[in-house]
Amino acid sequence: MNEEMSDLPINHQAILSLVFGVLTILSCCTGMVPFPFMGFICFPLSVLFGFLALVFGVISLNGIRRRNESGSPMAWIGIVLGGLIFLCVMCMIAAIASFFIFTPDAVPMPPFIQNFSI
Repeated sequence: MNEEMSDLPINHQAILSLVFGVLTILSCCTGMVPFPFMGFICFPLSVLFGFLALVFGVISLNGIRRRNESGSPMAWIGIVLGGLIFLCVMCMIAAIASFFIFTPDAVPMPPFIQNFSI
């Protein structure tokens, strides 16, 4: 079985999906480093990389099935990594937005946030 698998060409989109999945993890973890404004740069990058990992993973799975290529484990790893971090970052954005929308008036807010509106 391994000899047959080595003869099949590897799907290039599966490799890209895996690479973008790993970049998603790295950019999300780098965004949690306590440097000023690191999260503002890394979290949008992790959303972008996660979306690209999902897109390339789905495209590669379709291509693997049609053209009888190898690389489906790489595509699935990219889809899982990209989708997981994409979902986590979207939940963080929703939590931060809900903090500004549903904060009760009894909680004292800093002066620079009091006049802020969405």
